Amino acid sequence: MIEALLTLDVKLFYLINGARSQVLDKLLPLFSDKNFLYGLYITLFFIALFLLFKIKKITLKRSLVLIIFFILGFGMADFSCGKVLKPLFQRERPFATLPKVYFYTEDRFRYVETPLTYKKTLSFPSCHATNAGFGSSFLSFLSPPLSPLFILSALLVGYSRIYLGHHFPLDVLFGYLLGFIIALFLNPLLKGLQVIKDLSKFES
Repeated sequence: MIEALLTLDVKLFYLINGARSQVLDKLLPLFSDKNFLYGLYITLFFIALFLLFKIKKITLKRSLVLIIFFILGFGMADFSCGKVLKPLFQRERPFATLPKVYFYTEDRFRYVETPLTYKKTLSFPSCHATNAGFGSSFLSFLSPPLSPLFILSALLVGYSRIYLGHHFPLDVLFGYLLGFIIALFLNPLLKGLQVIKDLSKFES
């Protein structure tokens, strides 16, 4: 079962990584850039916060608590992914294990005929996808009407990790799941602290 799943994972990787486009070659590296990623989610967060403030008249104190929880969630995502799960699973990246991979490094794409075995970096789960999964889920809980925008941003981040040859699809999917679980864990705490109350007015 696991072997069949991993085989499918590799096939999906080649399908995505091998589907080249000049537009995607220029666009997707942005969604793998950590500075861009954090900037994107900070911008989306303040858009959601502005709408909350405008529609629900959220107080400054509650806004500060939301900011703290937003930062805390990203910290939990990075720590659980990079410090706990990656060392636990020890899965290497596609460019280090597979031949014929398009690999983005040093601001350009390389076509790797043979695995770059000298690059020992871990792959499972994707921390980019974990952060994107948390960010999009957390923001969707805050601002349901904008959830399609948040989900689209997460999908672009995850797709970019495969397209750039840095992750397998399962790395990304598990990262999404981990990020969602972290957001799901924090959401009741926010409600318990009465930071988020009834969203029915916001949703209407």
